[in-house]
Amino acid sequence: MKSTIKDVASLAGVSVKTVSRVINNEPNVRPAMQDKVNKAVAELNFKRNPLARGLRGQNSFILTLLYSNPNPSYVLELQNGAIEQANNDGYNLQILPCDHTNENLIDNIESIITHSSQDGFLLTHPLCDNEDIIALLDKNNIPFVRISPFHQEHSSPYVLSDDKQAAYEITKYLISLGHTDIAIIKGHPDFGATHKRYEGYLEAMNEMNINVDDALVKQGQFTFESGEVCARQLLTQDHKPSAIFASNDYMAAAVLKIAAQMHINIPANLSVVGYDDAPVSRQIWPSLTTVKQPIYDIAKHAVQKLIRHIKKQEFDDVQSKFQCKLVLRNSTSPKL
Repeated sequence: MKSTIKDVASLAGVSVKTVSRVINNEPNVRPAMQDKVNKAVAELNFKRNPLARGLRGQNSFILTLLYSNPNPSYVLELQNGAIEQANNDGYNLQILPCDHTNENLIDNIESIITHSSQDGFLLTHPLCDNEDIIALLDKNNIPFVRISPFHQEHSSPYVLSDDKQAAYEITKYLISLGHTDIAIIKGHPDFGATHKRYEGYLEAMNEMNINVDDALVKQGQFTFESGEVCARQLLTQDHKPSAIFASNDYMAAAVLKIAAQMHINIPANLSVVGYDDAPVSRQIWPSLTTVKQPIYDIAKHAVQKLIRHIKKQEFDDVQSKFQCKLVLRNSTSPKL
């Protein structure tokens, strides 16, 4: 038989109202009371019912995560982090894919607002930079948090990783190995992360007075297939690179495939780096040198911010920036 909030109150020796305040993370509850309630919750294995709470009050206790991203490992890691934090805070998470190129995008989101119930939205890039979506949510007074926006002018809270710095560091690493003919395969142009990673690459090259040949800059789409196309262009043109920085691991994996087909030894004759530390970076050979984003932690933090936003609680900082980590593996070596 499931425990009720009354059972928790009885075991803790407090009122039902106090239990409600504690489990809903409301302010101004004495630490001693919090401890009593939390111990009773744990002992009784009490589970909150978000739907029932929503029916009794103004809130649905449902959060909606909207995404449009071709990188499945990024989306999965984001979902897992958001789900864990939402569950910890007594919320359910609704996860909805939205094609940011769909001409009916705004109508679709308006339909979500009209026909489903949520207390707030988590917007991933590039949706979080869409001015029409932001205007729609503002018009309906719906709280939202943006994940990795390129433009930060809006007053809504947001979380992001320092893509520019990470791209700068991985490019500097290639330069430290003696590479100067460093190509870059950029990600989808609609994504802010694409531009930040390119900025980091350019900053590192310029700092070391290395000329960037336009022939070494290719436009990818964050997909394996686009990586194949760009890799063939780079490895068959007159000015061939000695190193390639692909803006995500799927495009980097595609570079390894094309290099193998062309009998180019990696890393002896070509160094390759990716970005994201997706599972594929560890599953292929040679394993990829890459950048690890703390996607799981970013998602958890975004949910925490959204819930504070919903409850109209103050933020320590509207922006939260996470640092990335360079992961060295077998796809890079000093230039011969």
